[in-house]
Amino acid sequence: MERVHSRQIVFHELRKRTIWFIRLRWWVPPAIGIGVFTAHAIGFEFNILALLLVAVFILLYNGVFQLIRHRVDKNYEDREEAVRRFTHYQVVMDYAAMFLLVHFTGGAASPLIFFFIFHIIFASILLSPLWAYAFAGISSAGMVLIATVEYHGWLPHHSILFNNVAIDLSSRPAHIFVELLFFTASVFIAAFTTAAIIRQLRLRIMALDRSSASVVELNEKLSALYHMIHAIGSKQRLTQVLEPVCKNLTRVMDVKALSVKLLSENGKLLKYAATCSLPENLSLNNSIILEKSPLNRRIINGEPFVTGNISQQEMFQFGEDLQTAGLKSVLFVPLNVEGKVIGILGGYCVEADRFSQDDVDFFQQAADLLAIAIQNARAYESIKKLEEERNRFMMRVAHNLRAPLNAALSILNVVRDGYMGDLNEEQSEYLRRVDRRARSMRSMINELITLAGNQSEKRMESKAVDMKNLAGRIQRSFQHDAANKGLEYHVSVADELPDVLGDDEMLEQMLENLVSNAIKYTLEGSIRIDIARHSGENIKIEVSDTGIGVPEKEISSLFSHFFRAQNARAIEAIGNGLGLAIVKDIAGKHGGNVRVETEEGKGTKFIVTLPTGKADRKNESGNGQ
Repeated sequence: MERVHSRQIVFHELRKRTIWFIRLRWWVPPAIGIGVFTAHAIGFEFNILALLLVAVFILLYNGVFQLIRHRVDKNYEDREEAVRRFTHYQVVMDYAAMFLLVHFTGGAASPLIFFFIFHIIFASILLSPLWAYAFAGISSAGMVLIATVEYHGWLPHHSILFNNVAIDLSSRPAHIFVELLFFTASVFIAAFTTAAIIRQLRLRIMALDRSSASVVELNEKLSALYHMIHAIGSKQRLTQVLEPVCKNLTRVMDVKALSVKLLSENGKLLKYAATCSLPENLSLNNSIILEKSPLNRRIINGEPFVTGNISQQEMFQFGEDLQTAGLKSVLFVPLNVEGKVIGILGGYCVEADRFSQDDVDFFQQAADLLAIAIQNARAYESIKKLEEERNRFMMRVAHNLRAPLNAALSILNVVRDGYMGDLNEEQSEYLRRVDRRARSMRSMINELITLAGNQSEKRMESKAVDMKNLAGRIQRSFQHDAANKGLEYHVSVADELPDVLGDDEMLEQMLENLVSNAIKYTLEGSIRIDIARHSGENIKIEVSDTGIGVPEKEISSLFSHFFRAQNARAIEAIGNGLGLAIVKDIAGKHGGNVRVETEEGKGTKFIVTLPTGKADRKNESGNGQ
């Protein structure tokens, strides 16, 4: 894989440089034209027309290369081989043009002869060292051929004149031999030096790319571990933990499939708790009997296992199924938490001998984190199960208490209304006290039922709740009670207030509890309800009073079940301390929160913040804090 990636880097560089030389070659014909006319202007005489025709020749074949380039980019199936052939064509045509320029500017005596060195350097950059040496040999052989055929007169010699004096070595074989010898040495030295530099440069680039790939891989692994740590703190259900972790690890480890097997309570079975891309016959219903699986017993005892040969039937209970799926390598590590193995994390790959020691180490780290997440999820589910049992018990007891209590109240009403005979004043007073206590008890039972229902797993009814209508109902419900106590009572709702997505009855009960408490514990002054838009997609409900307030040391317990402040008990002996707990629970189920601002003797303000219908629902399970 690493070698293939390195070839891709070299190929990408080759393609980029090839396109760059096409762009560079457009400047060569104008440069030849400028050079020809400049040299002629300062006194050199040579075949101007031939050189200009060579410039046109370069212009034409570069135009052809420009057209071929688009075919190479779009239509060639084997693009790497096509680009290499395309590069060879360019070098060959450039050499042909160079030989023509040398021939028409004096042959072996041409001042352009050493321009071949630049072509050797270009060939070393674009192609392999072997091709660089080959083109150096072509340059040397080509110059020897030109010198030979011109010396024997087989090809006309084009001399360069400067101030009517010929610059000509065709009649001096020794000079030609020495010049060609030095030329040959120069091009091969250039080829060797450039090829060596380019080879080292490519090795450095590949090493850097490998380092970059390692950094990217490490970053992905660290990111996977971070998401697992995040799951430990934020995900609560076992399925919420396992599904994203399996998908994430499959991607990061670059494996075909992944599985999580958990040990049964009796320690005799391994059951598939989650799988990703395993064969269908290895479903979540399959389980492994440890007595029949030596391999899994070893892993349960704390020993990781890795192999590149999955055909060892005596070790794999489902070896044939894995082979059928084309899986060749497996890696199993124990899920260990607090010294106890609770299961096995397995990775499966289609490549033989896929897993290295680094993979084993990372997989074990991931397994340790996953084991913690699984234990946390199990603990959460156990707690939720206990809470559900508690709520069911509370509901059952409350319902069983409410029925005889309602019957007792009915009988009490019959006696108080005189159907059983006339009552004196003292008897009526005692009956009023009994009625008051019984009704308080019924109120407590109703709130217990409400609280248990709110905390159950059933989904609340969510719809758009018009807060203006809700505020109107609250105003009508309590204005008579406030007037009887001589309290000012104000309800203010902002214009164009967005709806709240939630349960209308629950929100009304939340406000009823806050307002009834405010009226109950305010001896004089005012009660005020303000509903307005808050920051973002939220609304804010404020219920404030000028009542008795809450002692500072008791504020932290205000939303606890069955808690009543000491000064509240002094004013009203009867009460159950569940109203504010219900307020907090309802706000939480709607994705909001409630807080209090109070000072003893000066009043209290409850502030409820709720998301509107546009906001995302949070914490639908009912845990609002």
